[in-house]
Amino acid sequence: MHTASRPPLIARILLTATVCLAVGGLLVTSCDRPPASDSTGSSSSTSANDATIAGVVLQADPNPVPPGDPKGNTTITWDTGSDAVGDVYVLSGGIEKLFASGRQGSQDAPWIQAGSTEFRLYAQADHKLLAQLTVTMPSSDASVNRQSTTPISSIRP
Repeated sequence: MHTASRPPLIARILLTATVCLAVGGLLVTSCDRPPASDSTGSSSSTSANDATIAGVVLQADPNPVPPGDPKGNTTITWDTGSDAVGDVYVLSGGIEKLFASGRQGSQDAPWIQAGSTEFRLYAQADHKLLAQLTVTMPSSDASVNRQSTTPISSIRP
C-alpha cells in the first residue's frame, strides 16, 4: 500500500504562520498610507493663501481680497511642478469652469465676490487633483464700524 508523504506537522504550522504574518504586515502597512486624493478634497492641509505640495504651486495674491467694491481682484499663480500641463478650474455654483491652462502661469480674477471662491489645479493628462485653493473676500458690511455716535454739539451738560 502506497501512502502519500505529507510534510511534518511543524512545517505546515510554520508555513501557515509565515503566510499569516506576511498578509497581516501588508494590511498594517497599507492602513498607514494617507487616502488617495480625489476631486472633492485636498491632498494635504494648506493655508488659505496658497497650496504648495511637492513643487506644485497654486496661490492667490491678495488673499483675502480686500472688501470694498462689489467685485474684487486677485491674481492666481500656478505651477504643476513638472513638465506636465495643468488646468486651473474655478468652482462656480457647484460646477467647475476652466479658468486657465499651462504648466505654469498667472492670471487675474477680477470678479471675486464677497464670500469664498474655490480654485483647483489638475494635471491635464489624467485630471488628477494637484492642489486646491480657497480665495476669500469679506463683505463690505463686515468692514463697516456699526457703532452709533452722537455729535458733541447735541450733548448738553
